[in-house]
Amino acid sequence: MNPDARIFHQEGMSDAIVGNYDAAEFYILKSLEIEASVPGYATLGWLYSCVQRRDADALRCFRKAIRLNPRNGDLYNDCGAVLLRMGKLQESVKWFLRALKSEEGSKHHLALFNLAIVYRRWNRPERSRRYLNLAVKLRPDFERARSLLAEIRTESQTVN
Repeated sequence: MNPDARIFHQEGMSDAIVGNYDAAEFYILKSLEIEASVPGYATLGWLYSCVQRRDADALRCFRKAIRLNPRNGDLYNDCGAVLLRMGKLQESVKWFLRALKSEEGSKHHLALFNLAIVYRRWNRPERSRRYLNLAVKLRPDFERARSLLAEIRTESQTVN
């Protein structure tokens, strides 16, 4: 990353960490004016998605980051998560599957977890359990997956 862009990106990250999101957005945008980068677009996408709930803007940022590095599966998972929150389940599944097929990334367990959520909403508990078991196998300490798995098992036992 260009040294000037890196300085602005780091300033934006520092502001985001302390909750100064307007300043964080300003500095990340300044960084991107200097040089388009995966960290810049990914951070801005996170800011738009998780903090400001500007889902369309978040998707645009994640897609720009993917164009810069199409091997990064974490970005595909991020797109899918935004689409999942928007209720676009079918479209989100495509992104989660892309995340799982990616060469790079550290969030495969999250893509599996998100797929489990989709299948739960579609009333497919067996598929949901399958993805949760895979997520827990990847990350045994993944408590949210363990908790959802237990919840789905309890629901299945109640129905039978």
